[in-house]
Amino acid sequence: MEPADRAVTAALAAGERVATHSTRLGGREMGPQVQSWALDQSYGTDLPDAMRAVTGSSSAQLDLTLSGSEGAAAPAMYGPWAPRATADAVRPGQSVVHAWGVAGAVLPAFRGTVRARLAQSGTDTVSVRALDGAERLRMPAQLPRPAGGLATNTPFAAGAWVASPTWCVDHLLRAAGIHTAPPPRPGCVLYASMHGGAAADIGYLESLSGDWSRWSKGRAPWECAVQGASAGTTKATYIPETRTVNRSTDGLWYEVWLDNTDVVSGDRSIDLTITWSTADAVARYTTMRVDFAASTVVGYCGTNTDPTKNPAAKWTVTDLGGQRGRWHVGMWLTFATSGAPTFAGHITYPDGRALDLAPGTPVGAAVPAGCIANIALRIGGVRAEALQVAQLPRKPASADEATQHGRWAKTAVLDAPDIPLRVIPAVSGTAWDAITAIAKATVSTAEFDARGVFRWRTHSRWATAPTKEDLTVTSRREIASLTIAEEIDACRNHIAVKWANWQRVKADVLREMQAVNAVELKPGASSAIAFTVGDGEYDTPPPATWDDVLTNVVRFTSGNTDNAPVVHGAVEVSTRRENGAVVLGMRNRSTSSVWLRGKTLTGLSVSMAAPALGSGAAPADHWSMSWNATSQRAYGVQSFDHDPNGWVQDSGSADRLATALRIAGQYPAPVLTSVEVLADPRIRLGDVVRVEDTTGADLDTLAWVVGIRTEGSPEGVRQTLTLRGTAFNGLPADEGLTPDPPVAPGTTP
Repeated sequence: MEPADRAVTAALAAGERVATHSTRLGGREMGPQVQSWALDQSYGTDLPDAMRAVTGSSSAQLDLTLSGSEGAAAPAMYGPWAPRATADAVRPGQSVVHAWGVAGAVLPAFRGTVRARLAQSGTDTVSVRALDGAERLRMPAQLPRPAGGLATNTPFAAGAWVASPTWCVDHLLRAAGIHTAPPPRPGCVLYASMHGGAAADIGYLESLSGDWSRWSKGRAPWECAVQGASAGTTKATYIPETRTVNRSTDGLWYEVWLDNTDVVSGDRSIDLTITWSTADAVARYTTMRVDFAASTVVGYCGTNTDPTKNPAAKWTVTDLGGQRGRWHVGMWLTFATSGAPTFAGHITYPDGRALDLAPGTPVGAAVPAGCIANIALRIGGVRAEALQVAQLPRKPASADEATQHGRWAKTAVLDAPDIPLRVIPAVSGTAWDAITAIAKATVSTAEFDARGVFRWRTHSRWATAPTKEDLTVTSRREIASLTIAEEIDACRNHIAVKWANWQRVKADVLREMQAVNAVELKPGASSAIAFTVGDGEYDTPPPATWDDVLTNVVRFTSGNTDNAPVVHGAVEVSTRRENGAVVLGMRNRSTSSVWLRGKTLTGLSVSMAAPALGSGAAPADHWSMSWNATSQRAYGVQSFDHDPNGWVQDSGSADRLATALRIAGQYPAPVLTSVEVLADPRIRLGDVVRVEDTTGADLDTLAWVVGIRTEGSPEGVRQTLTLRGTAFNGLPADEGLTPDPPVAPGTTP
């Protein structure tokens, strides 16, 4: 329930019926001009109507009727052709905030944007319709489709969480500016939220190993974090969205949020390693290691895959091993013209202190001109969240800039992830359509609350019947009318949940996207090539720069001739997927022209792999069952088949969903409709209400709030609830009854 102060609580307890309200449009208070208002909120899903208490998405809708002011009619002030000075307050897309309450106070009820307005000429009325935060999610739904979970070097294991439905919802929200952790910076080439999956939000998951199944809400720096193994075997390898080149005019800022609260033994370090592909075909590795056990931060650079065998710049950090809580660690990496790397770090302690690590250069280390090959994250026994690598023109200048403090707001809350995904299913429609589809598939709820905060709740929300109410309504005072319905459709005592088994499925390169052309890239210039991709093809990382155009290679030369030298470390290469195409982007970061060109004019200049499933390869379909024989004897077999459309990919998750649906529907829980109560601004969807009716039904039961309609006018506020009982009224006894058989005795067809 919405919290309220003592005055409001006392007024509601005394049956206060005089309501006040506040309505702001475009930040302008227009409450005195509101003639009437109605607010509708409900959970909806594809399950039978009587089972709709347990899943779905809610998009609250507010309807207003406005009058004019100072002698001007509403259509002349707020109609589509009215002067902008007044009409912009109710234009489509304008902000709307509505609150109402009693005792002279108001509680938040709605926050959203105008969807439509209707001016009735000849009257003093303009009707306005607004939707909540779901209106911000009208952009096309786009989810990454990494093939990393199907890579041959990613073993199939219960711990190989590429993503989860929770991770996917978080990703869709971030695209709309709704954040759960510090967001990607401008220039970000890799971002991995770790909110229930190893997949990259920006960039590409190449492979993962170790245990990626331990996702923690408790002790997470912000929202959700991965708990690394104390043996330091939790590892993921990424390809950045842009293969940045090492340059002397800017640098790379890479950072991660950590929590070490209850980690006391084993490997307590974390490595972030960037592998550089250079002209001499010898890979170089630059590594940031944060070691809580040793109280050190180290920057390594060299040719050995074991960072500890490379030249190092080392800092001893006071209290790194002793203080516990949320840490932010960032490293600024730059290169001299000679290729010598310089590391400069920044650490924010759990107590808020900030520490800058003075620049340090590993003695004898150098990285010749080249580009990023991949980025590897290795986590010991600490929690990690919000990893990112960004190309910036300068190092963050202050502690606030280093942590993005004050530059974003946390506006979403997610339940702990509970369903692993090895493959992210394809989505379509808007982002809100996709979130709604995921909610239906996983028996979850998605909604924006009255303050505009998005809340995602998994099926575990309904797993245990509540024993305590948030509010009691009685027929003696609060209830004006009540209708109770019980129907056989509410009974679902045989549940089957479909799940896709990807265990034996691997991705393969079925098609190469190739180009034969010669394109000049002047200094600072950019160019792009688009290749069509199919829905069955997975994300294509950017190709590496090399001499021979093999698979996943692009070639650049210093001139447009067959013998022109190959150029390394000059052109940044990126890929992005949009509108059914993979767009290969190229930007010349050098001071001289370079050419995209094959060895000959007719030779390949670009070759990129399109990962896809092999011919005939597909996940095997399985079904998990759950049933209640006692219910079946009383009500017959009432089946429900739930197809999550690829969002469930393991038997354990399917079993849990089947059990949740069976518990919700094994007996026909009553639905209480048209429950008109004394209006209470504290009631929210999902609250538990105790209903006491002594006037007719002799009822005393707990019920979930699954629908709310609130209407306000000068005459007062009316509120009608839709409730679903949390329990049923026991098994049928049929005492004194002898039910007739379905066919008359003695009947012979």
